Amino acid sequence: MIEVARSDPRYPERLRETSFAPERLWIRGRVPPARTPSVAIVGTRRMTDLGRRMARELAMVLARSGVVIVSGLAQGVDSTAHAAAIAVDGLTVAVLGEGLLEFETMGPVRRRRIASAILERGALLSQFPLDAHGDRWSFPKRNAVVAALGDAVVVVEAPLGSGALITAALAERIGRPLFAIPGPLGAATWLGSNRLISDGRAQLLASADQLAALLRIDLARRGSERSALGPLADRAVALLSAGPADADTIAAGLGAPLTEVATLVAEMLIGGGVVPTGDGRFALR
Repeated sequence: MIEVARSDPRYPERLRETSFAPERLWIRGRVPPARTPSVAIVGTRRMTDLGRRMARELAMVLARSGVVIVSGLAQGVDSTAHAAAIAVDGLTVAVLGEGLLEFETMGPVRRRRIASAILERGALLSQFPLDAHGDRWSFPKRNAVVAALGDAVVVVEAPLGSGALITAALAERIGRPLFAIPGPLGAATWLGSNRLISDGRAQLLASADQLAALLRIDLARRGSERSALGPLADRAVALLSAGPADADTIAAGLGAPLTEVATLVAEMLIGGGVVPTGDGRFALR
């Protein structure tokens, strides 16, 4: 564990350039070099299955390509993004809302297990003294650091009042590109993220390729879309190999509910396995 002052060359450069950079940081593990592209992925603690799948697929696709996944290690979207990066031997940085020792002794067991895995490929970071307790005021400060450490910020699933929306506002404040994944109309856990899009504050993220273009990287897909999404995706790929199809046609061809197919297609869009043709249909990339 190291303690670094803002003047220390080991202090993250993306954070140092902001007006709210903490005077000191406590770091366990290794923060990736400043030149390494990074994306902050945030969202609700009470995610739906769709939110979990979106966070996982997006983090896996980016981490495979060497992008650092940054998040806050809270339950829900944050932990899912970290775990997904770890699953593909990717780099990830977790920013805590409490002191490192406080987390390591008193934090939830599951999050501590993820933290142990993070240390093999990345870092845990906190701006709070080692034994500081997490409190209502400390987590917005944590969110500011999360926003600063990403070259871009993605809100996966967030209800109104979610802490992820604080991260989004801070990203806007410091000029980080802000994206949000659209969710089902009227779904409570997506109201905040959908509003970011409808208000024009966030770009609608329809594919990881948008982030790849921003970061100027090539995505290393390695057939990930099919292996990560399972047998139904394999069958969808086989069906689309005959030509583009809309969601109704795909559902009929697979003998699967339209709602399940709509979720699958959304995941494959994020992963980059399929692309929209502009007429309501989807085609293999």
